[in-house]
Amino acid sequence: MNDGQEPKPKKPRKPIEPTEKWLRDQALRYLNRFPATRRKMTRHLFDKAMRHAEHFELSETVLNERIAGVIEKLEASGFINDTEFAASKARVMARQGRSIAQIGVKLQEMGFAESDQSHAIKELGTDTTLLDRKAAARFVKRRRFGPYKPEETREDRRDKELTSLARQGFSYDVATSVIDAEDTEKIEAIIFGDD
Repeated sequence: MNDGQEPKPKKPRKPIEPTEKWLRDQALRYLNRFPATRRKMTRHLFDKAMRHAEHFELSETVLNERIAGVIEKLEASGFINDTEFAASKARVMARQGRSIAQIGVKLQEMGFAESDQSHAIKELGTDTTLLDRKAAARFVKRRRFGPYKPEETREDRRDKELTSLARQGFSYDVATSVIDAEDTEKIEAIIFGDD
């Protein structure tokens, strides 16, 4: 409640030199709240430290070297592991009903190295058509497409539903195999591998 008094102005924070210890503490504080890739953590530390670095006339080169040293130690101790993080993200997206193509694009957007992207996709399995069929079946179930629609409206919605699956990165063959499934039991069988 304001009783007519002006709020006290905030005291400007005293700059802190971005030493390796300070950078490590900032990284651990961030990792306690959010998972991070090497790229994301590098950007976070750089943004956080740059305003302090200017006060201490610390060059970007020196700051980048300190950040790289901290990141390497975090990776060596297992706090940052892009390979496992990418594989985990890929598994989550597959369970959500995303196509292999869409998972690959998303991993690329997140800044994972090509080797981490391909490892994550490979970890899902070698039969990409089967993986896509399972993901498409999950998507169809979640959106209540195909056999989840009443028989009388199913044919009218088919083209729109196929278009929706195509936008998700599924091939025509995969999309039709789930949209044209006879019943919901067939979708369940695809999801759980009994097809």
